[in-house]
Amino acid sequence: MHREKLAKWLLVAAAISTLTIPIGVDAVLLANGHMNNPAWLPHAKLHCAMSFFAAASLGSAALAILKVRPTSDRFSMGLAAFLGSTFWIGLIAAGFWPGTSYGFLNDPVLGNIREPELGGISIYPNVVAAMITIVMAIGGYWLTAPTKLTEQNVTKKT
Repeated sequence: MHREKLAKWLLVAAAISTLTIPIGVDAVLLANGHMNNPAWLPHAKLHCAMSFFAAASLGSAALAILKVRPTSDRFSMGLAAFLGSTFWIGLIAAGFWPGTSYGFLNDPVLGNIREPELGGISIYPNVVAAMITIVMAIGGYWLTAPTKLTEQNVTKKT
C-alpha cells in the first residue's frame, strides 16, 4: 500500500473509532452502567452525554479535515491525528483522577464484572481501544513525514 494511502487510512480509522466506539459502547452496549444507571445523578449523566458529544465532534472534525485536505499537508494531518486521538488521551488521563475506575468492579447495576487479566494485570477494553486508536493516529501522522528519498528529489529539482 502506498505510504500516503496507508497514512490516510490509519487517520480515518482513528477518527471513525473516536466517532463510533464511545457512543456505541457506552450509550448502547453499556447503557445500564452509564446513562440508564439509576444510581447516577442527572449531573453525572450530563457529563457522560457531554463526553459522547465531544467524541462525536472530535471524530467528525478529524474526518472533515481528512476529506478536504491533501495527505501531504503535514499540519492538517497532524490536526486530524490530534482530533482523532485526543478523546482517548483524555480517557486514559481520567483514569488517574482519584475515585475513578476504568472498569465495573462492584457496580451497583451491572454487578461484579471482572476485567480479563494478563499476568495479574487487569486489561480494560476501553484502555485497549484508546491505545489502539492513539497508535493508529500517531502512525498515520508519522507516515505523512517526507521520506529521505522525497527530500533528496526536492533538493535536486531546486
